[in-house]
Order: sequence, then structure tokens, then C-alpha cells
Amino acid sequence: MRGNCGQFYPMVCLLATTPFSQFRIMPPTLQRSAHAVKSTLPWLYMVTPSIASTDVLVDTVEKALRGGVNIVQLRNKIFGADSPELKAMAVALRELTRSHNVPLIINDHVALALDVGADGAHIGQEDTAVEAAQALIGTTPSFLLGVTVRDAIQAQAACKAGADYLGVGPVYASSTKQNANNGLVIGLDGLASTVAMASQFHVPVVAIGGIHVDRVEACMSTKAAGVAVVAALSSSSDVQGAAAALADKVRRHHTR
Repeated sequence: MRGNCGQFYPMVCLLATTPFSQFRIMPPTLQRSAHAVKSTLPWLYMVTPSIASTDVLVDTVEKALRGGVNIVQLRNKIFGADSPELKAMAVALRELTRSHNVPLIINDHVALALDVGADGAHIGQEDTAVEAAQALIGTTPSFLLGVTVRDAIQAQAACKAGADYLGVGPVYASSTKQNANNGLVIGLDGLASTVAMASQFHVPVVAIGGIHVDRVEACMSTKAAGVAVVAALSSSSDVQGAAAALADKVRRHHTR
């Protein structure tokens, strides 16, 4: 059951360093998630690979959680929103992340996220509009809505519409989203300018796209709230070790 985030995420709450006063003054429908955002920063945000096996997925995510991942997004482009396979994956990950006191986010499918009791949903520029997603979410307690953006203009629009956090990128060329690399890599300057815009709304930013352990510090230096990774974990022969190395970089840079 989601309630007081300090109780629901007791381990990751120890990482929080952002004063609550820095977060938005929001209308009642959006106040549901300010505390949830605050209590889990900084983020080592795992985006799952698109694989067909629930067992393999759960095994991979569990290793990542043991290594230090503190937020997980289920992203799967193999199965449709209404497929029993995707729902089974969501339920399995919900149980796993709950046992680790870590939030679960569902990519694209807001209704599915609500149905399985996930902690949030993440939408892209070509997915459900932020306003439509907000209508579905209503006043669900502590439910996070993340939005993918690639520049300050998109960030401003998403923040005004009520996004709780932003995924910004691709910062570097990505092996998992080839279409996103066609002239759209934003680099560290693009990340920094988007973080600056989002900061005007006190909305945290997660950097994504081609990020591995040697790039974490550069991304965090832009005042991003964390980094999101896919291949850096799923392609590793030692998922737990890779997660531990990434988590160490995120924490050390965020707290110094």
C-alpha cells in the first residue's frame, strides 16, 4: 500500500537531500506525488530491456536492485498494453520492487500502472498527452507521472502540464533507441539547459541515453537528479556489480 513515502521507501529515503521547500506549490490533484519525488532522490533509474521472458526479466531486475537501483521502469515494446503477458510482467515486478521498497514505473500505459498498483507511469512525446494522463490518475496518492523531453521548450510544456519528473535525452547515442539517435543527441549542454528550465518549476530531471558508469559524473554535474540506464545494466555480465558501481557514482556526486 502506498502511503507516507518515508515509510514506503525507508532505505532510499536516506538518500534524500532536496529540501521540501524547493518543490512546486501544486493544485490538490498534483500534490499527490511531491513527497514521493523528494523521498527517493537521487535516482539510479533502471529502464528494463524489452524481453519476452518474465522470469529472465525478474532475475535481471532483482540483481539490479541488490546492486543499488532505487527506481525501476517497466518498458516492453514486445507486448501490447492489454496483453496478459505485459500485465504478468507488471505484477511480478510490482511484487519484486515492493519487497525492496523501491518504486515501480510503467512506461506508456497509465491505465495498466493504476491497475497493478504501480507507483507511477512514464509517457513520451508521442504517447498519451500529459493532461489526459492526469485525468486518468486523478488524486491517486503518491503516483508519479514522468515525461520524456529533449529540450527546454518541451520541458516547459511538460512542467506546466503537471509532470512530476522529466526524463531528458538522449544525452549520448543510445544502443537501445536507435531512432532517437538520428540527429537528436542533445549532449551535456542540451541536458544542462533542460535541467535549468525544469528547475524553474522545481521538477527533477533524470538524464537518459547512452549513459554508462564513466558518464554519470558529467550528467550529474548538470544538477540532474539522477541517471536512467538500460544497456549499462541489462547488457552486463554482472548486473549487480554494474548497478553497484553506478549507484556509487550517483550517490557520491549527488552528496558532495
